[in-house]
Amino acid sequence: MKILLLNPPGAFCRAGSRWPHKRKPKAVGIDYHPFPFQLGYAAARLFADGHDVRFVDCIASGVSLDELKDIASDFQPDVVFMETSAPSWADDLATMRALGKPTIAGGAHATATPQEHIDAGFAGVIHGEYDQVISEAVTLEPKPWLATQHTPATEFVPLVRDLDAIPHPAWELMAMEKYNDPFCKGRSVTVLTSRGCPLECGFCTIAPFAGKRNYRRRDPKHVCDEIEALIRRYHPDEFYFDDDTITINRKHLLALCDEIKSRGFGIPFSCMGNAVIETDLVAAMAEAGCRAIKFGVESGDPEVLRQIPKDQKPEDVVRTVRDCREFGIQTHANFLVGLPGETRESALRTIDFAIGLNTHTLQFAIATPYPGTQFYERAKQNGWLTKESWMQFDPAGEAVVSYPDYTAQDIAEMYDLAWSRWQWHMLTHRPATLMHHFGNAFRREGIGGMVRLGKYSAKRFFKVVGAH
Repeated sequence: MKILLLNPPGAFCRAGSRWPHKRKPKAVGIDYHPFPFQLGYAAARLFADGHDVRFVDCIASGVSLDELKDIASDFQPDVVFMETSAPSWADDLATMRALGKPTIAGGAHATATPQEHIDAGFAGVIHGEYDQVISEAVTLEPKPWLATQHTPATEFVPLVRDLDAIPHPAWELMAMEKYNDPFCKGRSVTVLTSRGCPLECGFCTIAPFAGKRNYRRRDPKHVCDEIEALIRRYHPDEFYFDDDTITINRKHLLALCDEIKSRGFGIPFSCMGNAVIETDLVAAMAEAGCRAIKFGVESGDPEVLRQIPKDQKPEDVVRTVRDCREFGIQTHANFLVGLPGETRESALRTIDFAIGLNTHTLQFAIATPYPGTQFYERAKQNGWLTKESWMQFDPAGEAVVSYPDYTAQDIAEMYDLAWSRWQWHMLTHRPATLMHHFGNAFRREGIGGMVRLGKYSAKRFFKVVGAH
């Protein structure tokens, strides 16, 4: 069969992202493109099973809907597969209808809302991790994990337990030069050492997507074989482990660090982990070549952390950041504004905590209750939602929840204040952070990227000066 795999066109970052959001192309010199692992693995699976596969990442490659229609007209696929998301729903429907082919949807949003997809005209929806069952799905024959016009999905896709037995992502079909994380140094390649997360934070889509007990690990030797292949092929400045939390399993992480050291790759790595890491693990990561780690702190208020729920103490996060600095590892902390249990007063304390944490970089987002999450169910049950349309759900936009004593406007004000204070702190106290961002803009986009970032920074600077 001819299968067209899509990260659909439009204004939204979705496939590969933990928080689908509206993009600002070229606005800041670095257009963020996360590596779409599920799509990459799915393409490799289809290819290995003998299908004729075309993979178009419209977001990374800048392909418009009209251009995509031309591609599809030339390729003439039997089936189209795409990832959808809540905020990009209108764009996703427009793409599905414009192509006029049987279209299957997958990903976290599709898993959470299969009937809505079927009602809108999708031929099928895969309930859970789709990459290794996609060859079965494209036939649209009945499966317990496949919703169709005639049958609902009653089960999750069985989880792949032997992650080393599946083919590497289909790099040759992907826009590898486009994928990046602004946190990484220059040109990077992205790898997974595990899938899933044993934690169940109420705002996170990981457990609703893959089901419970979804954490699985790869053999570090196989991981490093993949890294060697990527380095030979793409000559990156560093490699990035985009695991949901690479630091969650002590034995696995230590074995991975030992294997990385034994290979002598000659380039550093960065990763996504927990905000609480034991000191000896930090030391092992630094010795293996870890340049930087990013993690979700979410809040500096213990009551908010209890309600999420997230089992960590602010003082332990402080120790982790201090340890990372001592061992020469840069840190990036993510915070969410507007979580359940937060008030204006606790939000102010969280902002103080975030600025005082002394990480290399910071990021703030508005807590957004995506369908399928515990947060979404709580918001519906308690009448917190201020928007009825998924298309208005954007953590980089406006708040879509409002609490009795902490309104959507309050949340928006705290979000703006958080960014304002961080921008001011960075401009006045963190020249190294500015150099990091400008250096990345140059490595990825050349002089033009630096100019765009400079213009963007100047606008933010004068806005922040006005606020102070």
